[in-house]
This record gives sequence, structure tokens and C-alpha cells, in this order.
Amino acid sequence: MLTRIQAVTATVLFVLMAFSISVCAPVQSFLLHQTTTLQRCSASRAPPLQYITTTSRYKTQLQAKRTKKKAKARSNIICINRQARLNYEIIETMEAGVALKGTEVKSIRDGKMNLGDGYVRPTKDGRSCLLYNVHIGKHDMSGEYFQHEERRERRLLVHKQQARKFLLQTETSGMTIVPLKAYFNDDNKVKLEIALCRGKNVRDKRVDIKNREAKREEQRIIKSFRV
Repeated sequence: MLTRIQAVTATVLFVLMAFSISVCAPVQSFLLHQTTTLQRCSASRAPPLQYITTTSRYKTQLQAKRTKKKAKARSNIICINRQARLNYEIIETMEAGVALKGTEVKSIRDGKMNLGDGYVRPTKDGRSCLLYNVHIGKHDMSGEYFQHEERRERRLLVHKQQARKFLLQTETSGMTIVPLKAYFNDDNKVKLEIALCRGKNVRDKRVDIKNREAKREEQRIIKSFRV
């Protein structure tokens, strides 16, 4: 009985092994054939190395063109007194703050400030300095009640020691203090560059003009011969 059962199981196993070999062998050959064909197609369709390098360069050029240019740094200078250096000889310069109203700051941000006729005078007690005759236009969007006087005197924020020094030099040496330029500092506050000056006569002005013209002519000649 056992030998008959063993013979039947052996035949069944033999049949199953033959069937698996007959079925799996074609499948394996088919898969191998498909992979080889795909490799051949990909190798035939692959672009050359030169084409790849040119396309990569073209892409980098396009990316470089698409990148936005950096915005230029905005200048913090509000206005410059150009007549000061023409009419005066600069002896010493310093930075000073100025006490302003809200409408004055708004007008300054709109560019309504002129230092052309301005000058600085220390007070009689030598405790502070006052800024005179500097024009700051009225703010357009403010009412008349909140407006400021355009040429009012404004107090400068300087130390007492510096104010006393200016008072001594203006009274004894006959010097003048004028504002050179107005600008915004790093904290976005309005600052003035004031200078202790001595007035020029007509001869000094002519010499300065002559030197400036000679310097311009020299720069023009150098620029024309530059390779």
C-alpha cells in the first residue's frame, strides 16, 4: 500500500516540475528579450555628449538672464549746499542732529528742503546752536493747523562744549557756520553736516575755479588717451 502511494506522489511531483520548467522557461526568455531590446533602444536614442553640454550651457545662460538685477543702493542724502564750498573755505566739519516737527519730517522725505541760504548761530549763553533760514516746504496732505513755518529757526542737537567752542570762534575769529548737507543716518534720522568756515574773496574764488578747470582738462586728456 505504501509503495503505491509513494509511486503516485513521485509521479505527481515529476509532472509538476516538468510543467513549471515548461512554463517558466519561456517567460524568462521573454523578459530577457524585452530588457535587451529596451537597452538597445535607449542606447540608440541617447543624445551625444556635445549636445548635452550645449543644452546645459544654454540653460545656464537662460537662468542668468532671468535672474533679476540687484537694485541699486538708495542714497540717504536729502540735499547738498553747493554754494557753501564755493563761497567759503571749510575749516572744520561735524555732524549734528536737528529738532523737527512731524510735518517737517514728512516734507523732507518728499524732498522739500533747501540749505542754500541757511546758516548756524550759537546762542548767547553758549548752550546750543540754532539753524536759521533753511527752507522746508509745507506738507501737502496736512491741514493748516498742523503746518509749520517754512523758514523758522530750528534748534541743533549739539553738546554744550561744542556750542561754546563755536561761539568763541565766531565772535573772536569772525568765522561762519553753515550747513553743508542733510541726510538720513543708519537709524533713519535726519542729520546735518555743519562746517566752521572762513569767507573767500574774489581772488580765492578765481583760483579755485582755475584749479577745477585744470583738473577737469587733465582728466579729459587722460580719458582720451586711455587704451
